[in-house]
Amino acid sequence: MNENQQQNNIYDHLAKLGSHLTEMGNELAALKSQLNLALAQNAELTIENRHLQEAIKKLRDQRGEQQLSTGRRTLNELYHQGFHVCRKHFGERLAPHESCIFCDEAIFSGLDKQNGGQD
Repeated sequence: MNENQQQNNIYDHLAKLGSHLTEMGNELAALKSQLNLALAQNAELTIENRHLQEAIKKLRDQRGEQQLSTGRRTLNELYHQGFHVCRKHFGERLAPHESCIFCDEAIFSGLDKQNGGQD
């Protein structure tokens, strides 16, 4: 009887282990699905970010850097070399691919008024 109980315990233990493995497999599949979704979303956002950066660059170019005064052209060159030109962070390094709306404001503010309010 003792040997029979021992065999039953082993089978019970194997059944529990099998059940746990099945649960872990299901959890792993769910995590893989979530990871794939996150990676796809990340890829979409990366592409969208690149397109937005290109659009911003085109708008800056269209705004006419030639219309900038000498001082603002100098600020613009510093900004494109990777330095902040805004009051808040003046002289600090920009992170790679970082843009700063305050720097844009410092460089391009007042251009619309100079051009008669036309964009």
